Amino acid sequence: MKNLALALPVLVLALPAQAAEPTNMITMDGTCESLVVDGDDLSADCKDSVMQVIYDIGRVGLYAFAGEQIVTFSGTSDEVIDNEIHHQLDQVVLGVTGSDPRSVPARGTCIYENPYEGAPARFTCEARAKSGASYTLSFVTDGATPEDIMAED
Repeated sequence: MKNLALALPVLVLALPAQAAEPTNMITMDGTCESLVVDGDDLSADCKDSVMQVIYDIGRVGLYAFAGEQIVTFSGTSDEVIDNEIHHQLDQVVLGVTGSDPRSVPARGTCIYENPYEGAPARFTCEARAKSGASYTLSFVTDGATPEDIMAED
């Protein structure tokens, strides 16, 4: 999770344009099985940790990291189906350390298993832009309790 703490200054730059404020930043370690951005397979460089950021306007972003790149699957709508959260996406935010992030309007879904059950939980995201570009993530947590780095001790 040390790498995620180093990424926080970059995350501030990647906040949605609505000037939303984060209310929770939840970090999870595990295994990044795959990360593909518009046909570019970043799986070999994908970090074995993700961060879920919840904003005060109801937007949620799942951040994946690969080398200098940050890929955020983001949306505002979700529902619980069969003990999983199905998070509807409306954009993917692409960032590189040291440069401004770029928001790509895209439609898709992230499906989150419950990471608080003490067992590995699968997080998958699939989104497609109007241009046909596709964005996917497959991540499995290590089963440890996630950490909210904004929570007060």
